[in-house]
Amino acid sequence: MHIHIENDASGPFALHLSRERLQQQLDAHPKLRSHFTLTENSDPAQTATFLANCDLLWSGRKLALDAFSTPRLRWVQVMSAGVEQWLAHLPKGVTLTNASGVHGDKGAEFILMAALMFNFGIPGFLQDQAQRLWRPTFGGCARGKTVLLLGVGGIGSAAARLLTAQGYRVIGVTRSGQCDADVARCIRIDAIDDVLPQVDVLVSTLPLTPQTEMLFDRRRLDLLPARAGIVIVGRAAVFDYAAMREKLCAGELAGAVLDVYPQEPLPADDALWNTPGVVMTPHCSLDDHSAYLEGCLEVFIDNLVRYRSGDPLRNQVDVERGY
Repeated sequence: MHIHIENDASGPFALHLSRERLQQQLDAHPKLRSHFTLTENSDPAQTATFLANCDLLWSGRKLALDAFSTPRLRWVQVMSAGVEQWLAHLPKGVTLTNASGVHGDKGAEFILMAALMFNFGIPGFLQDQAQRLWRPTFGGCARGKTVLLLGVGGIGSAAARLLTAQGYRVIGVTRSGQCDADVARCIRIDAIDDVLPQVDVLVSTLPLTPQTEMLFDRRRLDLLPARAGIVIVGRAAVFDYAAMREKLCAGELAGAVLDVYPQEPLPADDALWNTPGVVMTPHCSLDDHSAYLEGCLEVFIDNLVRYRSGDPLRNQVDVERGY
């Protein structure tokens, strides 16, 4: 069985998986040793040749697989959690697994930090600092405040644990209305309107699917109280950024901590740069390049064992649901 590694030549070298490194992992595992041949490529001009002859694909870059001949391909392991671009071009019969959960610990810490920033008024103080204004405000502790957590997958579950330990009342939102995360309660997506007026911090880790696209339009944003802050680390297209900016400019939200954007890199003339109450990070707050490749590789090796044993794969994407 042949595994092909497709690396992104334009990406950080720390995220490149070498053939030698994967071979070492395979040789160290009794159930995997001597069962695979390997190739590695980072030249897009050569991709088609390699894809034509592989059974399993590890990919560090997005590929429109339906544009290639892949007669033997049965399974693709990708290094991202979001997979909407993969699903749009996935050949029929090919299994897709993602890197869900690899971001968990760092993502949880970022979300907790962002929630506490709202509690202490940091977005407003940063705005005052830029204008050299001295405007003290005195608030209380985080305990008892409500976080609405959109999505409780790998990142969301880890965030729920830290937020709950800090004293926040966490309401999780899932497609089914059920989860195993450390939350006070869990609700279905179609029940969020009833709880939005109670929210102090709205956190989105949601993937982009037909159900979540533009989930938070102007109508839903209007249901949030003015004290609410928004944290977005999932897909940007879940939110109407123009409507959110209007509400921030009008003082109808406490602020927003944003790591993702409708267009990336964000154009220099985009009005979001100068929006009051916005703290921006350039889509880098969940990744730890010193550990990310190792985390993805751990998922892949575990899945190779499962694959050879005929067991269900970890992080297998449901094509119908989109995650």
